[in-house]
Amino acid sequence: MFTIEERDAGVFSLGGRFDAAQVETAEATLGSAAGAVTLDLAELDYIASAGISVVLALFKRLHAAGGTLRLINPT
Repeated sequence: MFTIEERDAGVFSLGGRFDAAQVETAEATLGSAAGAVTLDLAELDYIASAGISVVLALFKRLHAAGGTLRLINPT
């Protein structure tokens, strides 16, 4: 099971297994993220290459607009 929620403005908590089946959910949640964004990975058990692609696309979009992406609590 995969969870993604915005805890605070620009701080998103990811949990469970992030694979190809969850790409649409993650993109929908992160699609409006702008400025300084933090992804808290403390509860993330697994991330597949499809999930990494979503994170990389988010980084590229934010960087192009002058924003930042920070990853915290990786395991």
